[in-house]
Amino acid sequence: MHFTFNYIPHQIEKLQGYLDYLFLEVWLKAQGNFDDTKLKGHPELHKIYVELGYEDGKWAYFFNSSIENIYKIFLDLDEAYKDELKEKFHHNNNIEGICKDVAIEPITYRDIAAKQPKLAKELKNFYGKLYGKDSPFNLKIFGFLSTQLITDYDKQFMSANNKGVCPFCALSDLKGNNNSYREAYDHYLPKGLYPFNVLNFHNLSPMCNECNSTYKLQENPIIKIDPITNDKNRTKAFYPYENNHPDVEINIKLKSNDILNLEPADIDLTIVAKGDYVQEIESWKRVFGLEERYKAILCSQNDGKSWFYSIYDEFENAVELGHTNNVETYYQNIVKEAKKIPLSQRGFLKSKFLEECKERGLLDFH
Repeated sequence: MHFTFNYIPHQIEKLQGYLDYLFLEVWLKAQGNFDDTKLKGHPELHKIYVELGYEDGKWAYFFNSSIENIYKIFLDLDEAYKDELKEKFHHNNNIEGICKDVAIEPITYRDIAAKQPKLAKELKNFYGKLYGKDSPFNLKIFGFLSTQLITDYDKQFMSANNKGVCPFCALSDLKGNNNSYREAYDHYLPKGLYPFNVLNFHNLSPMCNECNSTYKLQENPIIKIDPITNDKNRTKAFYPYENNHPDVEINIKLKSNDILNLEPADIDLTIVAKGDYVQEIESWKRVFGLEERYKAILCSQNDGKSWFYSIYDEFENAVELGHTNNVETYYQNIVKEAKKIPLSQRGFLKSKFLEECKERGLLDFH
């Protein structure tokens, strides 16, 4: 990542709190038939359950019936498996730990299905509907998740995270508080794979539409699939809310001097950071298609090629206007400006590209 977000505490976290209580204090401790007294340890959730019981809507029925159905399954689980699920529940909600430590193994729906297929089906049906337009959390009693809670959360989030660019690619802007729409929040660890953390906002972060809907989709940052053997290998990934994120550097080497006909195959692009971040960088590149996207930018008529050829035209204009008569000074000013605000107008790519062009003697004017 180019940078990480500041995490924002917010009342929206109460929704994950409801889910934590259900799992840890209700389902894992299932004994006897279910009734509303099982929820009395959480007065707010108890009140919600009781009031939803008087409503006829499908969301109300879905929420209450799911609690009851999952409870019944837990009644038949042995204590050893409950202990295993409890450990994995904490693993799945330790998003930072999962990203940074490959020894922390989150559990998937498929893992649960291998031992308890009925439980996996019920859990996926429940958690899979808790975020989005069909969520029961969109009911008034929960605070209108989609139309009010997350809107308020996003305003506070964007006030504290106002760089205005997607940290995953730095190619697209992020909609902020001056926009009437907001960016979608992506489940960094895909919600279709992992239970228990669907409303854990340490696992939710805004990203641009290109990153979210074109490249990432259901890509898993912590699992790399071998293209030959199809083996799944656990790997590290950048944590979107990391406090000590390293500075990353993108290096560009050209294999051709024909800038007008430059193609991706003519470019070697590497991303490095001080310290041991090889796995994190590889995961970042893989999930968001960075090599393909950055090389496409460098080969674009409106970006890389334009940056190169505009040096000629703009230098001549600068000379005519009396701003400079020294091409080296002019070049240095252009690169300096790109480095000064590297996340603006793709400066992090522009400066490196022009420096490589200069290194290859392509910007030596005579």
